[in-house]
Amino acid sequence: MRSGFLIGLGSGVASAFLSYSATRGTSPLLIVLLGLLTPLPSLIAGFGWGWLSAAASAAMGALVTGLFAGPMSAAGYFLMLGVPTTMIAYLAYLSRPDPFDSEAREFYPPGRLTAAIALFAGALPVLFLPLIGGSYEGLREPIDKELRGLSQRLPELGMKSLTNEQVQAFTDLFINKLPGALAAYWLIVFTVNAYLAGRIALASGRLARDWPDLPGMTYPVGFPLLLALAVLASYAPGVVGIAGTSFTGALLIAYLIAGLALAHFIARGRAPWALWLVYALLILFGPYAAMAIILGGLVDAVFKLRQRLGAPPPSG
Repeated sequence: MRSGFLIGLGSGVASAFLSYSATRGTSPLLIVLLGLLTPLPSLIAGFGWGWLSAAASAAMGALVTGLFAGPMSAAGYFLMLGVPTTMIAYLAYLSRPDPFDSEAREFYPPGRLTAAIALFAGALPVLFLPLIGGSYEGLREPIDKELRGLSQRLPELGMKSLTNEQVQAFTDLFINKLPGALAAYWLIVFTVNAYLAGRIALASGRLARDWPDLPGMTYPVGFPLLLALAVLASYAPGVVGIAGTSFTGALLIAYLIAGLALAHFIARGRAPWALWLVYALLILFGPYAAMAIILGGLVDAVFKLRQRLGAPPPSG
């Protein structure tokens, strides 16, 4: 227990310095890399030593962030990294006796774990509202300034500068879609880090549970209905609209993950080469391929495609 606590404290310090370095760096590539890896130390501590280690990491990370960047940054760190890391570490080891094997335990399903991460991602932009003055309108001035600076550089690329009306329209678009973009980006980063942390814990022998069957994961019943409600709420004004936009962004990424899981399930033992095709299309055609994969995830949720296909043959 003591070693897990100390490891949690150390991982919190590492995570806080990764976060601080990402916000203060000068190299764009280094800033992106450090930002992407910020949750990893705390997640490794959580998966390897349990949720109490993750909680210690969250507290220490917030404390170090507060000392170097101020209380608002500490609150942001705690919300964005501390709380979800502890929650996921707790859920990952939540278990009950296996009804079919008295000597085994049934752990929290990976689909429900991913759904929990997605729901937190949707809530995160709403939870940040008190830290940014209660509205994303406060970001209008810096976004407008950045767009005008970009517009002045467009002629160097052989393009026309943006008019004032175009700058205003793009600024409005950014403000309206920013909560959804933040939720989607956070979910992608956190999910990838959770997977990497789980693999590291498994390779080191510290993962105290079975590795889940990720291609076979399914979300809770009624989860697609949440996406429909989020899309409807995104047209509402005020906080409801912000919540609708943020949950729409998070749930679309959740079904992108579900669509990729479906592709892995279908390809496993049948046509492994098809996965290369799926990821190649995702890289080459970006949002168009992503929407097709999201649609696949939604169709699977409604029509239970994996149950109809049955268990795949051995992969060999």
